Amino acid sequence: MRLLTLPLLCLTALVHAQAPTTIVAERLMYADWPVSVRSASHDPAETAVLIVGHDGVVHWFDTATGEQRETPFMDLGENGLDIVDYGVMSEQGVNDLILDPGFDENGLFYVVYNGVRPDGTGELIDERVVCFGTNADHTEADVTVWAEVLELQQPARGHNGGQLQFGPDGYLYLSTGDGGGTGTGEPGGNSGGDDHGPIGNGQNLQTLLGKLLRIDVHGLEPYTVPSDNPFVGNPDALDEIWAYGFRNPWRWSFDRLTGDKFIADVGEVDWEEVSIERADSPGGLNFGWRIMEGPMCYDPVEDCDPNGELELPIHAYPHENGWCSVIGGYRYRGEAIPTLYGTYVHSDACGFYDVKFWALTELADGSWESAPLTIEVPGGFVPWEEVRYAFGEDNAGELYLCTRLAVYKLSYDPDDQDGTTGTVAETVRFIPNPASGEVILDAGEGVLIERLRFTDATGRVTHDVVLDNAVSPYTFYTADLAVGSYVVEVWPVGAASPIWGRLAVVAP
Repeated sequence: MRLLTLPLLCLTALVHAQAPTTIVAERLMYADWPVSVRSASHDPAETAVLIVGHDGVVHWFDTATGEQRETPFMDLGENGLDIVDYGVMSEQGVNDLILDPGFDENGLFYVVYNGVRPDGTGELIDERVVCFGTNADHTEADVTVWAEVLELQQPARGHNGGQLQFGPDGYLYLSTGDGGGTGTGEPGGNSGGDDHGPIGNGQNLQTLLGKLLRIDVHGLEPYTVPSDNPFVGNPDALDEIWAYGFRNPWRWSFDRLTGDKFIADVGEVDWEEVSIERADSPGGLNFGWRIMEGPMCYDPVEDCDPNGELELPIHAYPHENGWCSVIGGYRYRGEAIPTLYGTYVHSDACGFYDVKFWALTELADGSWESAPLTIEVPGGFVPWEEVRYAFGEDNAGELYLCTRLAVYKLSYDPDDQDGTTGTVAETVRFIPNPASGEVILDAGEGVLIERLRFTDATGRVTHDVVLDNAVSPYTFYTADLAVGSYVVEVWPVGAASPIWGRLAVVAP
């Protein structure tokens, strides 16, 4: 049977995984307004993380030993280099930090912040991306080594976006806000949000604001634009733009397994939203703002998407129960919490009542199911003060939560402590491997399989196949697979999460 040529079918009757209802998180340290957590190197065994403060201080913390260095990894704030515009409003400051792909050799990293140049020259710019160097062993920033990568000047303060991510393609992606400012605050649409020109910055392809940008950085040298960016050669658009139609995508992320992007865009008056861009997207997608706010027409308030040309969110929720500002997270791909595997976790900066976190689970038909998630922390969150601001992810795929006061690591599911549910490891075996023809997939004797998904080395989903309760061991052929390495996700019927393995396909 050549199953890889089959299309994706409707699976409305199939069993799907349920997200956990509660996750316990441990408090790592108190910090002033942390907004990002990154591993301190690219070493897969790295246990230290960099905790990025909105105030310009980047702390070094070892999650294995609990050690926090007295001297921070970097300080761009008032007690350090003092170049950050911070304290006027919550959206101003350091917004993110990310290591260069070659950091372990070159010691370079990138910071996006509001402020002036490291040498104090130049005007105050709403947002800058600067590349910095480090000392000889790459354990501390050397702020005398730097180069400015990009400047973003906005017509109003706020709506900075500011999440940096390197994609599976090696390019740097940056989210930008629409230029700041809000409208009248009246619900129901057309309240004057993104009032920057006749169509707003989000829809204007002649500005980098309200966009997801994609550039090829070269450390201390000027960046270039990838030749396959969607608007390269279009005289009516800027080459750096990858996607557009955003209000304030403050936090977004890549699925480290599939390469899919999860983009959380902060709403204006009525809706908060989370959207997805699949890894095989060629770019150029329009995510709607200010034509739409979430699932609702905004400007115009009727018939805003008659041709279906806008990307609709996979999850949206209204401004009720105190919610006001979506905080995007990550799709969990770690090993410490098996029941959470494959679940996208996010929050809201407000919402001080029952629901503070959500878990989004992908169903077998490609749709998404949302459910409340409780994150329990030692002593509980401080009421009205411990605002949620960001999530982080380390090299192992483990997740962190940043609040106004502290940093937490998501640790375990209290309802799954026997370790028998949803085991996540390379448990799927392929015989032979590498393969160039017939392959036996062994997911366990007699295990029923409902779905297979193949993701290539670039993060692109090449085949997504529905099976009618196929029995393991299961035989298929590689004729429809290009030569290369694949991550293969296998959904056993009724399992809490997929199991997976790696398959190498070679030429006959």
